[in-house]
Amino acid sequence: MTGPPFELHPLPEGERILGAPPLADHRPVLEEIRKAGGRPLLVGGVVRDLLMEGKLQEGDLDLEVHGLAPKRLRAILLAAGGHEYGKSFAVFGLGPLEIALPRRERKTGPGHKGFAIEADPDLPFPEASARRDVTINSMGFDPWTGELLDPHGGRVDLAAGILRHTSHRFSEDPLRVLRVMQFAARFCFAVAPSTITLCRTLDLSELPKERFWGEWKKLLLLGRRPSLGLRFLERCGALRFFPELEVLTRVPQDPGWHPEGTVWEHTLLCMDAAAELRTGREEFDLPLMLGVLCHDMGKAATTFFDEDRGRMVSPRHEPEGVGPALSFLERLTNETKLVETVSV
Repeated sequence: MTGPPFELHPLPEGERILGAPPLADHRPVLEEIRKAGGRPLLVGGVVRDLLMEGKLQEGDLDLEVHGLAPKRLRAILLAAGGHEYGKSFAVFGLGPLEIALPRRERKTGPGHKGFAIEADPDLPFPEASARRDVTINSMGFDPWTGELLDPHGGRVDLAAGILRHTSHRFSEDPLRVLRVMQFAARFCFAVAPSTITLCRTLDLSELPKERFWGEWKKLLLLGRRPSLGLRFLERCGALRFFPELEVLTRVPQDPGWHPEGTVWEHTLLCMDAAAELRTGREEFDLPLMLGVLCHDMGKAATTFFDEDRGRMVSPRHEPEGVGPALSFLERLTNETKLVETVSV
């Protein structure tokens, strides 16, 4: 079950956005970019959040500059104290702002690094935004003119509470399966059937754990209903990459004690309940959420029907769960202290 569709906030007028931090702190350099012929657009999650909340959210902001040559943009930003960290495709940091040129990406090989990337300031916005993962993240907003650029129907999907892949390019990076997972949990959105079908074709095994972990942390720390993200993994077949979780979908429980059904169904209910106990402190919340996720993993190896008692039992499932929990956690993260805390 997902949340109902909701009314979106009207986009704030430009002066209110341009006068708000962190844009206000860097408005002079952004105005210089405009005077030089560039068009800085807010892009990605910031536009989504503007429509959902009606204001800029705290944190980093992404801007995409159209119509300005890379050398000219580089000169302006470096003179303003920015730093360049994507020299091959013109990405700059300026305080909390990440400023980039539109870019063309061409898949050249397997893995998340198998791309040829080329900055192209003249790339039309519909084409540039087609590389974004889901439609609600594919919009652009010009705070000077107040124009919303929405070539892929992101506003409609946002109002309807739908996560839908922006284009066929979604499949170029399997990490996007996990991004949909955490978005579903955070926003309580449904996933479009066509996106579920596409996600079934993607191989998460090529991803390093460092990339896994970033998306899992968002589900665990920010998910309003973590069960929705986990249920999505089940529906699109991605649980096969997390076998310690997948096996739980086939482990029955005694209906007298667990009318909800399998160990998996029980775990989903527990995850949503645990989300209500989070404190906002990562050092507490991560062990809590991972502990709940792993707490019944031992039942896969210990559950059987006891003829004498006439019911399903899982003797010693707590100690027997340490092994699969360690296997799962060590595939997910390099944070050894966290793994030890959860598995004790």
